[in-house]
Amino acid sequence: MKKIFYAFLILLSLFSCNREYKSTEHGALMKFYSENKTNDKPQIGDLVIVDIVQKIADSVFFNTNDFEEPFELLIEEPSFKGDIMCALLSMHLGDHASVIFPVDSIFSSVGEQIPSFIEKGTITEMDIVLKEIVKKEVLEKEIINELNIRKNKEIEDLSLYYNNDNYEVTSDSLLILNIKKGNGKYADAGNIMKVYFIFHTLEGDTLFDFTSGKPYELVYGDMALGQGFYEALSLVDEGGNAEFIIPSSLAFGDDGFYDAILPFTPFKLNLNVIKIMTSDEYEAELKLIDEDNKRKKAERLQREPQEIAKYLKDNKIEAMPKPSGLYYIDKEYGEGDNVQYGDLVYVHYEIYNLNNELIESSYEYGQPLPFVYGDNQMIAGIEEAVAYMKVGGKCKIIVPSQLGFGDIEIDEKLPANSSIVIDLELVDLQR
Repeated sequence: MKKIFYAFLILLSLFSCNREYKSTEHGALMKFYSENKTNDKPQIGDLVIVDIVQKIADSVFFNTNDFEEPFELLIEEPSFKGDIMCALLSMHLGDHASVIFPVDSIFSSVGEQIPSFIEKGTITEMDIVLKEIVKKEVLEKEIINELNIRKNKEIEDLSLYYNNDNYEVTSDSLLILNIKKGNGKYADAGNIMKVYFIFHTLEGDTLFDFTSGKPYELVYGDMALGQGFYEALSLVDEGGNAEFIIPSSLAFGDDGFYDAILPFTPFKLNLNVIKIMTSDEYEAELKLIDEDNKRKKAERLQREPQEIAKYLKDNKIEAMPKPSGLYYIDKEYGEGDNVQYGDLVYVHYEIYNLNNELIESSYEYGQPLPFVYGDNQMIAGIEEAVAYMKVGGKCKIIVPSQLGFGDIEIDEKLPANSSIVIDLELVDLQR
């Protein structure tokens, strides 16, 4: 089920400032555009399908029409008088209404600080159309029916394997499809294991895939991925690999795992045990890795000026650095406003390493990145660059590591203490 954030605690003072809005019996400050008083109202435990558009001033903050599927909400006990649950409990099927509340109540309700670009007490409006009500008892029957269907399907699917003499079954029903032995060293409690593994559904859909990059590290005995996974680890030695089927009773059972894994889902597990280490061996390895990383970081930091100079020469760039060390090259002058402290700015960016390999592009996401100028929400190189720009402008910046990601390793193409090149576009700002 999809969930929407809750709006809380409507201040009484709002009523005197918003005469069109009236307090409902549940404490929501609402205005009705259409009301169907003969229709049912939702109750606690019902599921509703709604259209919601949330606005701050004239800007749309949230719109359920952006979702491909109908937007569903489970009606729960209101957290405070005036929250969205209070609004929905006040509506009839087919009603169209809006509710208002201070937007900072959203952040305080989840224990977060209100962003600096939102003034405390700013009013937000939530426009709601109540399109459908699924009663609690109907919903419960649907859920029970769906669970029974999934349970029976798992029994039917697994029977094909349990009845196959080619496969071994452990005492608690873990299916062993095949095991290829390694060097004979098995894990003991507390050992560190480095493994590659992948979970598939029996239909072949991938659920978890840890088969690339560095091996997945875990402590043998950790039950986070379920009893079946733990048991499988015990059956594969260092250097060995195996294939198992884990019934849901040894995994996520009749609860599933959030929206990612449905109840009564069995897994096919492919497991490759790369290394088994004692905690002392693991700590010694970490120490060696840390020392090696420090050495490499220091070497990259020492080489950085020469690498930037080479990049400038190879790309025929004659710009001089700013006092901070940032290289700023205008590509297209903007004709809009300059950025001021506290502005909400929107930028498009393309980040490259000094080998001109693309690391990340906001254009791939289809929308610019917003951040508040001066709040240190962005790397220092971009913060400085937008100060030189006007809306509509484009530039290229060469960012030394101390103005970029510093000693943070992004990936293999961008290790710690790496300079970056950014093509930057200042799309818009809100003062």
